[in-house]
Amino acid sequence: MQKALLQTAGLACRLWLALYFGAHVAAHLNPETRLWVLSHDAFSGSAALDAGTTLLLGLIALWLVLGIYSRIVAMTGLVISTAEAALYGDAVLTPAWVAAALAVAILALTGGGRLRLHAGGWRLRDAL
Repeated sequence: MQKALLQTAGLACRLWLALYFGAHVAAHLNPETRLWVLSHDAFSGSAALDAGTTLLLGLIALWLVLGIYSRIVAMTGLVISTAEAALYGDAVLTPAWVAAALAVAILALTGGGRLRLHAGGWRLRDAL
């Protein structure tokens, strides 16, 4: 019972983070469609830098949906979106960011949860 609960918590956190990073991608691709309070107005002014950030966050959202190295990918995505908001946005500590940081902490403890494609844990040597 407890293991099933941890697996479900990992899955829920993984999907929440995929939605959070996907909202950032949607806001970058079409600034008029802000998804609730999930995304922020953080644009660098450089089209190449914004495109790179959008591509990277989109890849992170896809990997989180599939469950590939969820812990490492989630931490990387949170660092990127936090840095983007801190450098170019207006506020970092939004309710959505706090929920995403909490989801990363839970995901770091529980793992990717059920329905993941690859269970890698904290090992990176197989990925490089």
